[in-house]
Amino acid sequence: MNVLFDKISKLNTNLHFCEDFEASGPVDWVQKPVAGPLAGKVVGIKSNISVSGQSWTAGIGGRRIKISKTDASVVNVLRSAGALILSRLAMDEGALGASTDNPHFGRCENPAFSGHSAGGSSGGSAAAVAAGAVDVALGTDTMGSVRIPAAYCGVYGLKVGSSMLSMEGVAPLAPSLDALGLFAKTPELLGDVLTVLSPAYDPAANVTGWVAPDRKNLAACHSDVLTFFDDSCAVLTDLLGLRGELPEINFSALRSDAFLLTEVEAVTSLGPHRDLSPNLGELIDYGRRVSPQKLNVTQGRLRIAKVALREALSFDRLLLLPSVAAPAFEHGSQPPVGQADFAVL
Repeated sequence: MNVLFDKISKLNTNLHFCEDFEASGPVDWVQKPVAGPLAGKVVGIKSNISVSGQSWTAGIGGRRIKISKTDASVVNVLRSAGALILSRLAMDEGALGASTDNPHFGRCENPAFSGHSAGGSSGGSAAAVAAGAVDVALGTDTMGSVRIPAAYCGVYGLKVGSSMLSMEGVAPLAPSLDALGLFAKTPELLGDVLTVLSPAYDPAANVTGWVAPDRKNLAACHSDVLTFFDDSCAVLTDLLGLRGELPEINFSALRSDAFLLTEVEAVTSLGPHRDLSPNLGELIDYGRRVSPQKLNVTQGRLRIAKVALREALSFDRLLLLPSVAAPAFEHGSQPPVGQADFAVL
């Protein structure tokens, strides 16, 4: 255990995937592992997910004093399966961000791409997996906060359906969009952990076809992303035949609508907290000023997109999309405005 503790501590010194490992690490390591399907596995937990005995900050400085008395439902299941828990993985403030460069707790580094962002808001979870500090990590995903950092850090990321895992003990951002997600270096390990967390999960579900957007709708993508997309299309054509049609979708407009909804819901979920950064405060203030009429129109467009997507994925079809349009951006630069364009769908 001490060897593992020292390994994580050393990695964190350089990468800062934990908010405050000196405070949280010793508390985590007094736990007594039990036998189970995840025995010997270390599972990292994003800081907006409750872990007993630890600060439940959700990346907000003023929540340092909020000590969890209980584990979130998913953390309790993981412990019961034998997993070792590493808490307080770094995140964007309130989960409303794109870089895991937190004004209260500092910047998380990208182990796979030095000098570049690990992505957000679950950047600490992606970085901890990419660095080999944990086997699996939990994050939350509202508009891409698992899948985007997974792509930036070169690991697998899975946003789990919101009905599959309990959100009890997860600090909300936008409840109508929030969901839990997993990170791992292999899809097999993702499947193993998901089977523990959601016994109803069926890894052998039949897939009968696939859909993807026309390549002209991916014009903004980096050439490396387009090359990988084309290669993936070729593989799926061999496996599943010709692709089906994805309805024409204005990805950037959909992202704007989802972000407005997130800002509105953040008024309730984050607005009451103290010690918010000016940037987050401005986003919440904007959410307060959104008129009911504008919100209704926005929600209507989101419902239309949801129906169109469900119809396109009927008959058990896959959807193939890039997670992001380009590799990770450099530290100190502005996150790309459209980095969540594909993930938000």
